[in-house]
Amino acid sequence: MNKYIVLTKALLKNGNGLLNGDKKKRIKAIAIAVAVILACIPTIVAFIYFIQSAYDLLYKINQQGLIFSVGISFTFIFIFFFAILYSLNVLYFSRDIENLLPLPLKPWQILASKFTITLLYEYLTEAVILLPLFIIYGLKGNMGFVYYAYSVILFLTIPIIPLSMASILNIVIMRFTNMGNHKDFLKIIGGILAMVLAVVFNVKMQNIGTSGVNEKQILSMLNEGNNSLVGISSRVFPGASQAVKAIVFNESFTGLKNIILFLIITLCILLIFLTLGQKLYFKGVIGISEAPSRRRKLNNEDLQKASRKSLPIKSLVIKELKILFRTPVYFMNCIIMNFLWPVFLIIPFLAEPEIFKKFKNLVPLLNDTKWMGFIIVVSLAAGVFITSSNLITSTAVSREGENLFVSKYIAVGYDIQLMAKVLSGVIMGMVGIIALLLMLFFLIELPAFIILIVFVSSLPGILFSAMFGIIIDVSFPKLNWDNEVKAVKQNFNGFIAIMVGIGVSALIVMGIMKFNEDKLLIGMIILLLFLALDYILYKFISAKGSKLFEKIEV
Repeated sequence: MNKYIVLTKALLKNGNGLLNGDKKKRIKAIAIAVAVILACIPTIVAFIYFIQSAYDLLYKINQQGLIFSVGISFTFIFIFFFAILYSLNVLYFSRDIENLLPLPLKPWQILASKFTITLLYEYLTEAVILLPLFIIYGLKGNMGFVYYAYSVILFLTIPIIPLSMASILNIVIMRFTNMGNHKDFLKIIGGILAMVLAVVFNVKMQNIGTSGVNEKQILSMLNEGNNSLVGISSRVFPGASQAVKAIVFNESFTGLKNIILFLIITLCILLIFLTLGQKLYFKGVIGISEAPSRRRKLNNEDLQKASRKSLPIKSLVIKELKILFRTPVYFMNCIIMNFLWPVFLIIPFLAEPEIFKKFKNLVPLLNDTKWMGFIIVVSLAAGVFITSSNLITSTAVSREGENLFVSKYIAVGYDIQLMAKVLSGVIMGMVGIIALLLMLFFLIELPAFIILIVFVSSLPGILFSAMFGIIIDVSFPKLNWDNEVKAVKQNFNGFIAIMVGIGVSALIVMGIMKFNEDKLLIGMIILLLFLALDYILYKFISAKGSKLFEKIEV
């Protein structure tokens, strides 16, 4: 246990950028954090208002506990999906593994320490969703000490179950994919397989959660009141139902019984993770950083092809994309992210096939011109969000690390190098939108002209996020890292880009919803505003980007 504590402290100190570096950098990082929080205030206020409205509405039928049922279930699912990627990065792809393996440490000690570090980051995700729920529910319901005690316990323990299950999945898969002479390729396949299994698991759990409950039973529970619906939507994950019942029925024996059951379930899943890790982890992680050498004799045709002239920006874009696809950490965090949102979209359809018919019936309504403005703005918001969440441009300079000096010596202007990084983000943002549209086309037979409108409308949003991301990263690059995970997942620039993307997307969607008339005109105005913003950002990168890049010291 002592080794676990010492190792956890060392990993935490090594990975926390805000605690390291000189005073000037810390002040700058804190200032950026404050600015991001201030920028997100409108979104936070809107979320709080939504929770309050939902509570007031459900309180009238004595079903206010349903907001916890939905909130906790969503938190479980959200953490589970992103933990698949994050735990894979921390447990297998970080370079500190090579330094830890020779030390007199048991597999469970390394796993427990890395699990703890990952858990601390998951608390940030959980706080965005659950903290407003706990506070608003407690204030509106005039809850006592027991409620707040249960809230603290649940907040600290809820991420453990989805994070443990995601880690178990990764340990099993990586045990059998870390072999052969193509380990990088197998690691990527293992990550994709983990995501596929996560989707299958989620769909199965949702089917289990809703099986055996028909519409008559739901109506009967609704009329019954007394928070009788909380058990239905919270069956999607092990322990979720117990967590919801514990907090909703906190003043009775039911609450005490369920909080104990939840803690037992959490402990059991955590012990399974550590026990399985003790047996399989080293077999999956030893030699994972090795790469096979490829020797091939080049003929004249190969030499001519390799030395063929090409536009500098084209060559740099291809180089950026090759690195993103070939490096497992970048592939899992930057490339896969573009396909994650279509996956989220398909889960409800797979869990409830009847949703297909309901949505297909709504498709003809999209032909009405009064919906066109809304479609344009939502498409624009989707482009902003998907591109900001893939972290490609917001970590593009940081990913260079100590090799950035190479970019300063090649005979290509800094502005061209920066625009190449922007274009790589734009291309993958477009791929994400296309994947989303293909999913909608096959699921609900979205008309071709709507698909075209959505794609074209998303482009200004994609450009905005891509250029904003590169401006943030070239202004505050994180070059001092010892593994690719820190360059992407522990890079505050990526967090800024995502928060701004969420804030901007929410702002424009809420803006269009406030107008009952002339939605098409408002939508076109917002689209033109984004085109103007894109032009301003482009001119900024052309004029100031080179100077910022030149000032960077490796």
